[in-house]
Amino acid sequence: MEQIDLSAEVRTEVGKRVGRSRAQGYVPAVVYGSHYAATPIQVESRALQKALARAGGNTLIRLQITGREPVAVLAREVQRDTLKHHIIHVDFQQVVMNEKITAEVPLRLVGEAPAVRELGGILVHGIDRLEVSCLPGDLPPAIDVDLSQLTRLHDSIAVAGLNLPSSITVLSDPETIIARIEAPRISEAVEEAVEAPTSVEPEVVGRRERAAAEEE
Repeated sequence: MEQIDLSAEVRTEVGKRVGRSRAQGYVPAVVYGSHYAATPIQVESRALQKALARAGGNTLIRLQITGREPVAVLAREVQRDTLKHHIIHVDFQQVVMNEKITAEVPLRLVGEAPAVRELGGILVHGIDRLEVSCLPGDLPPAIDVDLSQLTRLHDSIAVAGLNLPSSITVLSDPETIIARIEAPRISEAVEEAVEAPTSVEPEVVGRRERAAAEEE
């Protein structure tokens, strides 16, 4: 499993005083775990952005805190500024390699659906992440979903249809749809227009003129 290195320092400034650290290019964070006392830390902003861009929330990060032994963590909560979208705080959860963890893994659609290519169907996406439980070393960066099995209109792929290793336990609802094929909307609209009866009586040319003349 891929692992990303990230350096950090123990943080002494808390509360409103963390603004000073942010001004110096650091992001406040905290690392915690069942075997790790919650510790406030700070991480250099650029290094943190690069690490999180690669790791997301389901790739292990080897956090090297100055003066301490490295600790394997996952980024659990990333807070961002609502205006500039800058990272303003991160929660790191320590993981123990022989203890199962719960994580959300992104789903990656691969291949091409024959029903789209040959029948003009429309591919509709459902969920894009899957909640799983497994050992940290078995946590995949993504789960592939093979679209080639969608051969007919109205075919679908549900969570239960995924082929996953026995080391991974799926926690998401097995009936949840990941992808499905809908019939072409344009052809349906044309068919509805042709089949729909009209309730509007066509106006005969000159009818209004005759009616007006009769009233006179």
